[in-house]
Amino acid sequence: MTVDRRSVIVSSAAVIVSTGLTTQTAISAERPAAFKVSAGPFGVKSVNTLSFRIENQTNDLQLRVTWPDAPGPFPVIIFSHGAASSKDLYTRVINHWASHGYAAIQPTHVDSESLGFKMGSITPTQLLMGRIGDMQFILNNMNAIADKAGIPGKLNQDQIAVAGHSFGGQIALIMAGLPLMTPEGPKSYGDQRIKALVSYNGTGPMDRIANDKWGEVTVPVLAASGTNDPGATGDGLLRSWRWRIGAYDLVGSKEKYAVSIAMGDHYFGGLICREGAGGKPDPEGLSYVNGASTAFLDAYLNGNAAAKNFLHTADLPAFTNNRAFLERNLGAKP
Repeated sequence: MTVDRRSVIVSSAAVIVSTGLTTQTAISAERPAAFKVSAGPFGVKSVNTLSFRIENQTNDLQLRVTWPDAPGPFPVIIFSHGAASSKDLYTRVINHWASHGYAAIQPTHVDSESLGFKMGSITPTQLLMGRIGDMQFILNNMNAIADKAGIPGKLNQDQIAVAGHSFGGQIALIMAGLPLMTPEGPKSYGDQRIKALVSYNGTGPMDRIANDKWGEVTVPVLAASGTNDPGATGDGLLRSWRWRIGAYDLVGSKEKYAVSIAMGDHYFGGLICREGAGGKPDPEGLSYVNGASTAFLDAYLNGNAAAKNFLHTADLPAFTNNRAFLERNLGAKP
């Protein structure tokens, strides 16, 4: 069964109109255990000073590696940050996942302000290829990364997800199989080792993407955004917040999900990506997206049946006080 919930903001109030094939239950419904909005049972460890030399790149690749304080090995999430941000500004997401049993590897990309990046210092193509090169290096050198982090053998290379925020969400899509446009035509950088994709406040169609090839992304997908997050990319256009969940609306995945947060903004009020950006800090909204993404990872990296059942059936408005909405498309074409 496919349930499609869509939200519409009327004036400045969070008035949500939902349609679907299920009946909404009472607002006081008990929150399912699979919806892990709180920290998990594991302590969290990390190193944020790893450095690797990559051929043909000006700067060394800076990595942050985070993992549970547990024996392992752990499923791995490779996380690409938003434009101009860095590996160190997403701890409220990464530590949540780690507390529930996941390791994460976060590069600081070439366009990070922490590296002194200035707009115009490199071409858009160089920027994209630098980010893609970072992700490829991580995929191809996990043993060396684990050794350098002091956790040899603890990264499960058979259970890899790619994730990202904003521009990083686009990079995640590219690594999962969305082709780029090149002078020679569409070119794919998709990697078969990637088993799932998570996009926080990502991107929809753009000039540099092969926009007739979104269907080539077939891994399970969870995309999230807030309804107060218009798609601004510096080209003068202001797109609907819906553009931010292109990873749900457009890909060819047979199992895909979208979480929308009523009146949520791009930065959850400065809790991720850019400190102090956006509106009022929104730990509630972020916790709902973290909870849903953890269920998604549990389902598609760990094969957890209860988590998949939650994704297939949960009525998020019923236990988020109409703040979070979950759409699902299970087998239908985009």
